[in-house]
Amino acid sequence: MHEKVQNDGLILRVQNLKKYFPVERGIFRRVVDYVRAVDDISFDIRKGEIFALVGESGCGKTTTAKLVVRLLEPTDGKISFYGKDVSLMGRRELSQKIQIIFQDPFASLNPRLTIGTIVREAVRQRWEASGEKVKTKELRQEIEELLVQVGLPGDILDDYPHQFSGGQRQRIGIARALAMRPELIVADEPVSSLDISVQAQILNLLLDLRDSLGLSYLLIAHDLNVVRFLSDRVTVMYQGKIVEAGSVDAVYNSPQHFYTKRLLEAIPK
Repeated sequence: MHEKVQNDGLILRVQNLKKYFPVERGIFRRVVDYVRAVDDISFDIRKGEIFALVGESGCGKTTTAKLVVRLLEPTDGKISFYGKDVSLMGRRELSQKIQIIFQDPFASLNPRLTIGTIVREAVRQRWEASGEKVKTKELRQEIEELLVQVGLPGDILDDYPHQFSGGQRQRIGIARALAMRPELIVADEPVSSLDISVQAQILNLLLDLRDSLGLSYLLIAHDLNVVRFLSDRVTVMYQGKIVEAGSVDAVYNSPQHFYTKRLLEAIPK
């Protein structure tokens, strides 16, 4: 495991978070039950930390990610960013604090927009929110610098997403997220749709960005090899609940819950 950035500053706190989806039946669509996708979970993320939520599909980890960035609203519970309730933040304010990288880099990029336009809109939004006057020359320069920062050439502003490989498209998505200068990035299965040969490159890029920019990550993953390589702490979710949590070494070397043991036994040797 990589060397952890030592910093005790609390950045995100999730308290007793719940998300229940109603099950409706009959012609009057009466609610007969609830799917407890996230069922009373709590965790903290500290500055510079890579914190992983791991589990099989349907365990609630992606729903948790969407709750953190307010793509979904919780049924109950509280999410705080530096002590401020995120439900009291406007969408624009929150987007400047927390950004998300999606699993499918092609679906998350508008195929009708050029790379320059995709990244430009994020930079422009940040500038306007801070009251800065948008200047075309400086805007283009920042976009080029963002692309270079994620390992892409700066002269692709007029190209379209379909012209790039999956790994390159994920780098574009990362550049778009960085354009808002967030402190926390939610990475939802960031390499699961990529070829094995490309996965390590993207993981190393995320580590480099964490170290150079002081980022924190909430990593959503089912691949335990990815989690072990990238994370400082890991929390295991099962049927909407947290069943085990601890440092990566502690959880991997001495798992306590039967579900954690089952996940670890399933790792290809």
